[in-house]
Amino acid sequence: MNAFRQTHIRHYATLHKVEKLLSERDIKYKKFSRGQKVNFASLDWVVTVGGDGTFLEAARVLKQQIIIGINSDPRKSVGQFCIAHDEDLEGILEKIFRGKFTIELLHRIKLNKRDLPAPINVLNDLLICHQNPAAMSRYHLTINGIGEEQRSSGIWIATAAGSTGAIYSAGGKILPPTSNKYQYEPRELYFGFRKLYQLKGGILSHQQTIKIKSLMRSGMIFVDGAHFKIPFEFGQKIIISHSSEPLKMAKVS
Repeated sequence: MNAFRQTHIRHYATLHKVEKLLSERDIKYKKFSRGQKVNFASLDWVVTVGGDGTFLEAARVLKQQIIIGINSDPRKSVGQFCIAHDEDLEGILEKIFRGKFTIELLHRIKLNKRDLPAPINVLNDLLICHQNPAAMSRYHLTINGIGEEQRSSGIWIATAAGSTGAIYSAGGKILPPTSNKYQYEPRELYFGFRKLYQLKGGILSHQQTIKIKSLMRSGMIFVDGAHFKIPFEFGQKIIISHSSEPLKMAKVS
């Protein structure tokens, strides 16, 4: 409990420092909480204060805005997408204020599902599986004109930026973070009934697509972690492809 309290204190101290630095330079800003529905259309820059989860939530809905990730507690958070933390914050923001930064383009994948109001740009990864982690996931997978029914613990699909995370633990490959390739990796394929699979994981080019049809009554699509999930019921279909809208992330050397 004490460790959680210290993280809470560090987070708000970092947030206060960011606001102070912006105010000192008369930079107008709006503050939003994680989980809050936000229209970023009128903004030029987005600064996230927290960890990778906060960064990914904002990144999912950005278009042309430039994003900066600030890790409010590097003692407890990996912050892979964050370029600053509570101790070096002032120096890094000063460089950005002076224009001494570059823009790194991180390629996203696009999730299309008929009942969604719009396609979703995904920066990190997708997990398609049964809503109960102990249940078998059943789906029909099609890649490169090859289609097959699979039974597994689910299937990971990840961008290059997300290739060091869960998909790597499941047997995937680490890709250069700015690569426009993406990959898929089924988890624990079930080989009962002498089942042979052709689609057992691999790296795809930006021109290739993945089609998946749910064969589960209670399937689920987890987007960039556990917080954002979409029901994937029996017979529903999704298409995953390379997104033509890369994320613009500020980098400081």
